[in-house]
Amino acid sequence: MTEVIRSKSNPRIKLLVKLRESARRRREMSLFTIEGLREIEAGMAARLSIVSAFFCPPFFRERGEERLLEQIENTGAETFELSKEVFSKCAYRENPEGIILLANTRSLELDGSALEGKSLVLVLDQVEKPGNLGAILRTASAFAVDYLLLSDPSVDLHNPNVTRASRGLSLNFPLALGSKEEIVTVLRGQGFRILGTSTHAGTILWDANLTGRTAILMGSESKGLGSFWRGNCNETLIVPMSGEGDSLNVSAAAACILGEASRQRRLN
Repeated sequence: MTEVIRSKSNPRIKLLVKLRESARRRREMSLFTIEGLREIEAGMAARLSIVSAFFCPPFFRERGEERLLEQIENTGAETFELSKEVFSKCAYRENPEGIILLANTRSLELDGSALEGKSLVLVLDQVEKPGNLGAILRTASAFAVDYLLLSDPSVDLHNPNVTRASRGLSLNFPLALGSKEEIVTVLRGQGFRILGTSTHAGTILWDANLTGRTAILMGSESKGLGSFWRGNCNETLIVPMSGEGDSLNVSAAAACILGEASRQRRLN
């Protein structure tokens, strides 16, 4: 039976707000929230472990919300109907779509065997901004990246900004977290070439060979590649630019490089 919650001070509501706002709380409890119909559908398709669903019919837009809610109930998750005022307190979005899921976080443990048979891997070192990570996930999916490795990330993958910016891809894209030392060991063990990126010197992107077992390495937004990664790259790439700007946003640079890798692989 669905419970109706009309109080903002309800413990379940307080938990939703804390999980939305605190990466530390998400890590401690191994729980996070998912909002947005597209994102919820992605989470369902990924067979995430759904704990409970909170819904508010006044926010439904006749886009299949009732059907989706029925699918959620069929997983065995608890359901709670919220008043409009209470739902607005929990919602991350300004214009909520009427359903919020509480789910267990993904397992992100690095396992070298996951790279067996893979050809194109993207490595992000110390990525800091949720919006950039989300945008890069969409780019990686568009250009057929096989796997994403997050090296010592500063951003929480389960941040609602990542979920939204990736349009739910953060919930089901093949990826793992690891230290830079762990990731290098795994890549070397699997026979990948590691191609770093630079704004200063290196092989012009159009002249580089991006076929074969290749790991594209992107540095952090503020510092680029650190000395460890520079010392472990087989080659460094540079994206040629002709305007006054001397660098690209990391998500824009990733799009340029992955687009070229995709082009070469189609021709190869």
